[in-house]
Amino acid sequence: MNENVSIYNNEYKCMDDIDTGYINEFDKRVCDFLQRFHVRNYIIPAFISEEILRKSGYFKNSQHQLCEIAVAEPSRYHEVIQEETISKENARMSKMYLTPAVCLHVYPMFQNKKIDENICISTLGKAFRYEGGEHDGIQHLWEYHVRECIFIGNKEYVIDSLKQVEDWIYQYAKSIYSDIEIKSASDSFYESSRSKILQKIQLVNNLKQELVMKIDGREIALGSFNFHGTHFSKTYNFDDNGNIVTGCFGFGLERWLYLFKNIKEKK
Repeated sequence: MNENVSIYNNEYKCMDDIDTGYINEFDKRVCDFLQRFHVRNYIIPAFISEEILRKSGYFKNSQHQLCEIAVAEPSRYHEVIQEETISKENARMSKMYLTPAVCLHVYPMFQNKKIDENICISTLGKAFRYEGGEHDGIQHLWEYHVRECIFIGNKEYVIDSLKQVEDWIYQYAKSIYSDIEIKSASDSFYESSRSKILQKIQLVNNLKQELVMKIDGREIALGSFNFHGTHFSKTYNFDDNGNIVTGCFGFGLERWLYLFKNIKEKK
């Protein structure tokens, strides 16, 4: 059977071997490039603790992305069986959340540690962002796959490493699709004075760059490059008096799949 049997909806994608092939080929290309940084490969869970999210500022700045996991209340299992659903009446909140950004798990792993070398860490994981329920199946999915890489070390190393990846992926994307550009960006926060300040800081200081494609009358970010400074290293006490900083990039694989399939259909 050669036909595509993937299942797409606005919240997630269930991909067959054809679509998985597109993603695996692209991901291998990225991983091969990362070898120049002596990359370390980590496995990251889909769950994340409330404490990490609180320390990372998600409850103040990115509430709309968070998904707490509800479980059936043991004393009310009979209701779940009878109703065949977990409802707010028979559920208990777990204080565990679905991971909104893969890199958030990495920083606590270095808490109180002495960093005496530059480090590159990569992982292929799932991220979950509720986005206030505004999912369109392309730009915003509730669940998606991301190849993420975190750079930890001195400022020169982190900024230079991010720039190397940014230049490389731009050239690659441009070679297969013409309408591609790098743009300064900011994270999407809820409307609040604190969030507005954070957005301005990101834009003015070029702390976040996005690889953007224009396709089907819309702009879609294929990846982002983020310089954190000492935000995470200081939070988890491995900043070495401000000498150790972090940065990361992430490529949303479902968005790259959208690009590859559009290229194929238009040939």
